[in-house]
Amino acid sequence: MVTPIRSFPGGVIFAAAVVVAVVAILAWQGNLFAVLAILAWQSNLLDVRAQSVATAFDQPPAYPGYTWTRDGRAVASEEMETIAGPSHCGWQSATMLFIVWPPGSAATTYFTGRLYIRDPEGVYGIPFRDKLARNVTLPADAEATGYRLGAIEIYVSPSDRDEAIYVVSPRDAERWPRVDPVRLCA
Repeated sequence: MVTPIRSFPGGVIFAAAVVVAVVAILAWQGNLFAVLAILAWQSNLLDVRAQSVATAFDQPPAYPGYTWTRDGRAVASEEMETIAGPSHCGWQSATMLFIVWPPGSAATTYFTGRLYIRDPEGVYGIPFRDKLARNVTLPADAEATGYRLGAIEIYVSPSDRDEAIYVVSPRDAERWPRVDPVRLCA
């Protein structure tokens, strides 16, 4: 993914020029499939990046993160948010999922909700790395919350709603542990 360079004027233009140059070279060499794949990835056509939990969150987005929807409308970050942990604490490889509780209720602050974490590297804490479960099967009592990021959906299970949340895509499902009490860094 090409990220606009914001540290100097013209960075966005430079990044776009690089993408155009790569596409032109591949097209000139007759590799139409590669050209279409690059264009689909860059513009996220057909939710290419959101087809698996791992693809969407192995490199978590910095604040403000992804825009989630519920019932077909975009939701505010106070209601649902997935962002990288703060880099000044060394947590940037972890994904922090803030969600109002119960899901779908009126959002007031982050602290009326819950925090769940995807921390495969253990930067937030080894216990959270160890509690992360990938390629899981949803419990029989799992319920959709209505929150979506493309093809990815959020589920809760009454049998373990105080312990974890489920992030589910067409390709995989993960069980992210709850952080309780919420621990943030300054």
